[in-house]
Amino acid sequence: MIVFIALILVAAVASTIIIKTAEELQQNAESTSDDTRKQISGKVSILDVFVKTTADPLTTATGNTDVATMDVIARIASGSIGVAQGDITYYIACKVTYTDDSDSFAVIDSGTADAVELDGSLIADGTEIGAGSTFKFTITLTATDASADGTTVSALDFAAGLEPGCDAEAGVGSTLDMRIVVDGGGETLSTLEIDSLVLGSSLM
Repeated sequence: MIVFIALILVAAVASTIIIKTAEELQQNAESTSDDTRKQISGKVSILDVFVKTTADPLTTATGNTDVATMDVIARIASGSIGVAQGDITYYIACKVTYTDDSDSFAVIDSGTADAVELDGSLIADGTEIGAGSTFKFTITLTATDASADGTTVSALDFAAGLEPGCDAEAGVGSTLDMRIVVDGGGETLSTLEIDSLVLGSSLM
């Protein structure tokens, strides 16, 4: 009798553990499924990126030396839902090197994409951009010379409170890494190769 009762207790404990484990696995699976669904349901495809304007950010007096702004042509991926104006953020990564070549740092330029129709028509904040819709937005690179001395990049540009950008690291031969992220959704990575400063030149 004692052995029988012990077997029942062991079986009860084992069944409790099995049920608890099964519930945890189900919760993990549902969580993973939700995360995957969010990434799939909101994604942007990059069609092309063009040079919009150029500048001479470090005042070299030799003409424009770097890309200042670029137009991104993008499309909401098929099957995406819930992607609205204000949900898309861009990140531009570059390597900033001091003018005297004594040091270099990774820098991130970022901002919220202000999407407009291809003809320039505005898209109101919060308006959903439907799957398959093509739109554009402009990225303006921020000043690498954050201290605004106008001619050099140095430790002064990385002083407390300053956030240097990539505008002096966008010359011919440079490479920029671009990441487009949808709030609560997926992300898209692209490498931008700057082969020309001619306005309208493709960077992809």
